[in-house]
Amino acid sequence: MRDTDVPNKTMAGRAEITARKLHLNPRQRTVLIAINGHQSMQELRKQFRVLGDVDAIIGDLSASGLLEVSGMAGATLVPRATPTPAAANASSDESQLPPISLVRQFMNESSVAALGLRSFMFTLKLEKCYSKEELLGLLPEYERVLGKAKDPDYAMAMTRQARAMLDAL
Repeated sequence: MRDTDVPNKTMAGRAEITARKLHLNPRQRTVLIAINGHQSMQELRKQFRVLGDVDAIIGDLSASGLLEVSGMAGATLVPRATPTPAAANASSDESQLPPISLVRQFMNESSVAALGLRSFMFTLKLEKCYSKEELLGLLPEYERVLGKAKDPDYAMAMTRQARAMLDAL
């Protein structure tokens, strides 16, 4: 993929975040949740470089019909107009998922992808957070835990993404 390509979730991708029917691995789920149609491939490669081959992860998600890729940086894509019947049924579930749950899910998936079983204690703390303020209070520990397992740049990038998701609430 080109540096200027911009991936965005399809309706099936949005449905998969809630339904978890495809049993994506934590790295794929982290990338799927974080993609918002505003970041170029170059930015995504930099942000998720610790996860491994970002092009392969996005390629797999795209091949599964969970992402579409546009060639214009900064363009916002509209999700695919004709979802599959399964995606159409699951997309109604997504509308019921509170936005705070998406942030918790992102933080959980990214910590599991970085730490594996060592993320257990952090996950327990995360599961007790039900408000924006509680999640904001947990961000310093989130960054510390990720920075300990991976490099500090990765931890800062994931924390920035989580903060941006919280700011959008």
